[in-house]
Amino acid sequence: MFTTGSKLLFGASGASLVGTLLYGVLIGGIMGTVGLVSLTAGLIFLAGINAFIRDANVAADDVARFSGSAAATPRPASSVWPIGVAVGGVLIALGVVIHAALTIIGLVVVLAASAEWLLQGWAEGASSDASHNREVRGRLAYTAEMPVAAAIGLGLIVFMFSRVMLGVPTKSSTIVAFSIVATIVLFGGAVISRARSLSASKMFGLFSIVSVVLLAGGAVAGLNGEREIEEHHTTAHYAELDKCGEEEISADEHASQTVAGKANSSAEVTLDENGLSYVRPGLETPQTGMIQLPRSNANNILFRNETAEPRRFIAELAEVEGSPARLCTALIEEGGVQLLTINYAAPSFDPAVEESGGYAFVVAGLDDRIEVVVP
Repeated sequence: MFTTGSKLLFGASGASLVGTLLYGVLIGGIMGTVGLVSLTAGLIFLAGINAFIRDANVAADDVARFSGSAAATPRPASSVWPIGVAVGGVLIALGVVIHAALTIIGLVVVLAASAEWLLQGWAEGASSDASHNREVRGRLAYTAEMPVAAAIGLGLIVFMFSRVMLGVPTKSSTIVAFSIVATIVLFGGAVISRARSLSASKMFGLFSIVSVVLLAGGAVAGLNGEREIEEHHTTAHYAELDKCGEEEISADEHASQTVAGKANSSAEVTLDENGLSYVRPGLETPQTGMIQLPRSNANNILFRNETAEPRRFIAELAEVEGSPARLCTALIEEGGVQLLTINYAAPSFDPAVEESGGYAFVVAGLDDRIEVVVP
């Protein structure tokens, strides 16, 4: 005699077979037919297994098997891991449509939840004692779960802190906000240390509240977006825009006024009350008018300002392939020095260089000029 489960499965198999035949004859779609045939084969397979094990029923006169029957075994404990696997599957599906990062996160969630689910099922079958099963699971799982959970928690805290720091309007407000937070944390730690009888449940509740507040603050700050941070360009950017003038630019802010002693300079250009002059390594006599520098080599030029006003040193180049039109330093205060590295891509007799007026060293706002000859 067929059992109840077998009747249901055989009935479903028959209905699926009829539907497959009707679909194949009336519509004839290849994909639909293959899908329905697969469904029918699966139902027949399940019905055969169920008929063979007879719904795991035990005969009424077989008293010896009552204690080992499926109905006599304790029910599995509640588990959150099936939900985790389902959430991971949803993330994988969303990642295919939205972003690949969601797919990767979904795969990690599915693998982790599946491993935990399998571990829980294995531990529940270790013995008939639930407490012993929990202990067995803990011995195997805690060594991996605790470090991973701590790393994830710390990563979330750092990430949320960064969102809050980037979300506040200014740097000053960031300092004030986190000074207040640090004071609250210090005060809370002092209170907890004084309350020696604080139970573990209360501690857990307190830290849970703090975590929720931090996560909420980070989420709100992240949704509001980062504050506007002014972009600071380099002198090369302003040189490309032909803004190497006397006026102050953002690249001049907190610009260094010194150069290391091992700069390996090709020449040292000085501006004083007598105008522009230069000194080559190994020579002590200042020169004016013209300087010769090699081509396709890095030339480190030191510029020293000995005047009372801030000055900007400019190397006039030519718009040839592989070379910008000019390079310049930041504004240099009195007594300050800066380094400019120049690589000449073409000789001085190149038509493009001659057409642009040749190579030269100049200072913004002054007429003095040192011609540069590149063989």
